[in-house]
Amino acid sequence: MNTKIRKYIRLISESKYVFFINVSDRLFSFVIFLILARNFSYENYGEVITVFTVATIFSTILDLGFPAYLQRGISIDKLNSSAIFTNVFVIYLFNFLPFLILCFLTSHFIYSNIPINIFGVICIAMYISSLVNVCNKSLSGMFNFKSQFITFIISRSFIVIFFITGLYLIKFDLNSLLAVILIGFFLHLVLQLWFLDTNGINLKLRSFEIKFSKFIIKSTIPLGIAIIINFLYDKIDILLLSKILDFTKVAGYNIAYGLYKTSSLAFSFILVSGYSRVSFLSRNKKGVFLFLKKYFYILCVICVITAFILIIFSHFIIQLFYSSRYEESIPVLKVLSVGILAFGLNNLTGIILNGIGMYKTVMYITLFGLLVNVILNILFIPKFGIMAAAAITVITEYFVFFFEFYYLKKILNLSFVETT
Repeated sequence: MNTKIRKYIRLISESKYVFFINVSDRLFSFVIFLILARNFSYENYGEVITVFTVATIFSTILDLGFPAYLQRGISIDKLNSSAIFTNVFVIYLFNFLPFLILCFLTSHFIYSNIPINIFGVICIAMYISSLVNVCNKSLSGMFNFKSQFITFIISRSFIVIFFITGLYLIKFDLNSLLAVILIGFFLHLVLQLWFLDTNGINLKLRSFEIKFSKFIIKSTIPLGIAIIINFLYDKIDILLLSKILDFTKVAGYNIAYGLYKTSSLAFSFILVSGYSRVSFLSRNKKGVFLFLKKYFYILCVICVITAFILIIFSHFIIQLFYSSRYEESIPVLKVLSVGILAFGLNNLTGIILNGIGMYKTVMYITLFGLLVNVILNILFIPKFGIMAAAAITVITEYFVFFFEFYYLKKILNLSFVETT
């Protein structure tokens, strides 16, 4: 155990800025959504969560795996980093119009009871956030995490200061608070572009080539589909709950689900730089296997401990932060905590499979995971409510992990008992 702890501490030291970004990001999201949950009605909070989910799904659909391609491409070919970045960024700009159309149609035909101004502000903010993600992946490909952390802290500090000041001193309404988030995300994008330029990755429109862009799109389609499917099975329960039940149930479920996702703070920072490392090692099966073996055992220890903590202290955590209004979230959090082990290991197996270029394998596995998730949710949510959604999330996590791990061992043709 001491050896595992020492390895964990060393990984924190090596990836300190990734760790800082993950902690800061989770803390920011936690604070902002906690403020919204405590100061607005169940229904208003549920509406906001639903729109954020819809906007993130559409932005994910349209990114087609470009961020992962960008990180992998720059980590392998740094000399052409500006050309790769420019072509991906311009593709994103072209995708903005279809993104807005999808959001408008969803607002008009599916969620007409949610104010259009809430839909518009959140959707634009989330698309700007996707552009920021493109910049982040470019810097990750160069193993530059310090710049990402600096820009994140500046932009999020702006949001938190004006969010709290606007709510408690100026008495901002919900629309004004969401506008603060939008402005903060735009500030983040501007800062990222400046840092990219200072690190030698320049946005040069003359570097945009239709032929090269077509090549990028063709190369990333399997990865993009896999990411879309993976994201859908992660978020589909929110959408189904909003339509099968109501926004109050979305609010109760999302409190527990948000804490469940926050558990990734214990391990996700380790794996951010891991994708670039696996991409670099992709032609060396032995090296990839050693990477898998090293992180597999560390993640098991971290995830099991984290799960026990959330199960034991779930009542205390929710009562402390969200008050007794959200007591129905307590049993949901206990159930979701069972899936933390698969949640962590899924991140590892998915990163490795994508890093070695097995995009289609990941795509098919996540597609089956999505189908399992949707079918089970439709069958059991009407009868068992948000508890069914929680249990099905856990089932889906283990389903995906089992098949990803099976194919990974098959591809590497190595055994875990093999010595290093």
